[in-house]
Amino acid sequence: MRKFFLFIAFIVSVVNASGAKFVEGSLDCIKGEKNIAVSLDCSKLVYKKNRPFQEFLDKASRMENWEEESLKYFFKKFNEETFKSHFFAVPVTSRNKGKYEMVITPLKINGGGDIKAHAYIFNKETNEKVATIEFKTDGDDNDEITLRDPMKEAGEDLGSLFKKLLK
Repeated sequence: MRKFFLFIAFIVSVVNASGAKFVEGSLDCIKGEKNIAVSLDCSKLVYKKNRPFQEFLDKASRMENWEEESLKYFFKKFNEETFKSHFFAVPVTSRNKGKYEMVITPLKINGGGDIKAHAYIFNKETNEKVATIEFKTDGDDNDEITLRDPMKEAGEDLGSLFKKLLK
């Protein structure tokens, strides 16, 4: 029983240290995988207190393909964290043969660009959600690449979490 409590304390310290925390599920099923496909879903994103996200976008000039560009920063930071573990985040493509997909879903963005978000991990074969991870990141309200800073920080935080839990 003591070992069980020590294990739980270890998991809690690992999760809290990364800036991201599990809401449900685990990454046990991902052990042994080489990569995870990642996509960004802003369809649930609201600005401040339930205002349309478009109001946030209208605050400044934005790149046309800001979602794709934002994800590039996520991939860079995530993969820097997990490099030694030989586990990598990759874009969602038909060529990706991995079994799992991470859908990063920003839920709320404040006036300064900070976001609260979830990362949902799905088994691509069964479409079963195997984990939900919650995180918060700092942002910038007038960046041409709308979620550049939040995706950098999310990449670091989630990459650190994956690295620790997949050892």
